[in-house]
Amino acid sequence: MKKKARMLIVAAFAALVILPQHSFAAEETKLFYRGDFDNDKVEAPNGAIVNKAYRDFILEGSFGEAKPIKVRDGVHTICGYSISNYTIIEGKTGLIAFDTGNNIGMGKATLAIIREITDKPIQAIIYSHHHYTGGAKVYVEEGGGKDVKVFGHPDLDKNLQSSTGALGPMQFRRLGIQLGFYLPHKGPDAVFGPAEPTFDDPALNATGHVPVNHPVKDGEEVVIDGVKAVFYHTVSDTRDGLIVHFPDLDLVLHNAAVTPLSFPLYTLRGDFYRTPVELIAGVDKLREINATYTVGCHGYPITTREEGYEIATAHRDAYAFIYNQSVRAINKGMTPDQMANTIRLPKHLDQHEWLYPGYIDNEYSLRGQYRGIVGWYAEDAADLHPPAPEEISSVIVEGFGGTQKMVSRAKQAFDEKKYNLTAKLLSYILFVEPENKAARQLKADALRAMAQTTRSGIQTRNFLLTHALHLEGKLDWTKPPKISIVGAPTVENVLKTPPGTYLKLLETQIDPSKSKTLESVIKISFTDSKKSWALHVRKGVAEVTDVLPEKVDATLQMQRKVWAEISIGNNTVAKAIDDGDINVKGSKKIVKSVFEVFN
Repeated sequence: MKKKARMLIVAAFAALVILPQHSFAAEETKLFYRGDFDNDKVEAPNGAIVNKAYRDFILEGSFGEAKPIKVRDGVHTICGYSISNYTIIEGKTGLIAFDTGNNIGMGKATLAIIREITDKPIQAIIYSHHHYTGGAKVYVEEGGGKDVKVFGHPDLDKNLQSSTGALGPMQFRRLGIQLGFYLPHKGPDAVFGPAEPTFDDPALNATGHVPVNHPVKDGEEVVIDGVKAVFYHTVSDTRDGLIVHFPDLDLVLHNAAVTPLSFPLYTLRGDFYRTPVELIAGVDKLREINATYTVGCHGYPITTREEGYEIATAHRDAYAFIYNQSVRAINKGMTPDQMANTIRLPKHLDQHEWLYPGYIDNEYSLRGQYRGIVGWYAEDAADLHPPAPEEISSVIVEGFGGTQKMVSRAKQAFDEKKYNLTAKLLSYILFVEPENKAARQLKADALRAMAQTTRSGIQTRNFLLTHALHLEGKLDWTKPPKISIVGAPTVENVLKTPPGTYLKLLETQIDPSKSKTLESVIKISFTDSKKSWALHVRKGVAEVTDVLPEKVDATLQMQRKVWAEISIGNNTVAKAIDDGDINVKGSKKIVKSVFEVFN
């Protein structure tokens, strides 16, 4: 009996794990990358060729011309100036501002709009999260630099430096792709999406972030200029978001995952794993508060309790569906690609007015869930030690009978409107022959065909089109864009960070080939902060620590400003030593050789 029982258990477990077909949704979804939306292409006002539903979403949504909207007495929000909103609350003596934009230019422009509504001074700023803080300096300086309370999550400043520091170059480039900064402004390939102002004057593109001086705890109650506010921590596109409830105003401001479109559980610019469990907790807090007036970082205000609750519930159900069906699929042994090709949102969520996939495709979110939950291994042991892309591509091209025959097969796939297959076949060719003109052009054609028909115009279209133009030699997407909404770090920005923040970045900048035989310890002291660190270089690895060893090879003494100049690329250690800005105790030759291994 025991043996039979064990066999039944094994059989039942096998039936659970190994199923030939799984049902994940009843609705069939059309695929833009297989030609299903080719008849939906239209021309936008600037000549861009886009999906009709996406064009209508942009033109009819909360994007475009700046619109000051009265939410209720004493509360206004500015929609349409950029992708984010700017909300002000009238307090006893002045204004409470919720977000300030990405840079100085946005701060000036939005403050001018605010002044059309009221002339009351800015008394306090609340950061919804670390993305829209760059206009704060303008708000503060308008009042003559008087003390302005700046409320935010306790980790906000640290997270801001992390995103602009260690991964700053990658984020700067990918954010440029995401926002279409590489694309032309007119014509079929033009960028078309939410307004995001940029400025020719570098001073206006610079960040005017003001550090948080009133970090708030989860659940903390604060009276700001006579207005009671209750702060809650939330996670959405960052891990330092806030929900702020103003109970006396029956109002909630937030950066929870409730937006006028489907919230991205993954972003192509690259970011931390956005687990829906944490996102849903924030959405549920909105449902629990259930205020009459709800204003998020994005989209028009919601001004009825019933609509706010229904919209929040639709968002939480969509993310819960994606997460729970991802877990279910993983337990059934499915791969990320199988999940992306199988799991579909229920019709009532897929077609919900506030869940339009204008930002990214849900397929990306599903792949992101797999990697976030269980990592990259998808149970094909061949992937544990795969051949280099150049090698496998060479074999595939050889199997087709050469590049010419493979290009012909890719052209057949293109004519059959299998655009994703076309692009992938050509990727193999371009690993073998990177400058093959026919392959580059046909891949660009396939990417452009997908870009013109995707409903996800804010990210997907921009990434596809930017890559297409790169293949055609019309731009170089490996270099930073000429414009951006976020200025590069400045000396002023660096000096606002805790001493040692930008020293720590050396750990990610060491070149292992240049330092493979190098072992050295350098002490670095900032004379104007009276703090010191040790830089250890150990054969390809760098460690920056405030635990100082007894013996070092040399000591550097400098003001923080000198290192700030070096860290943003305006100076070098060698030059600063020669100019006398760095005092060296020990061998200057050793010091210079150590810093030559960082780039």
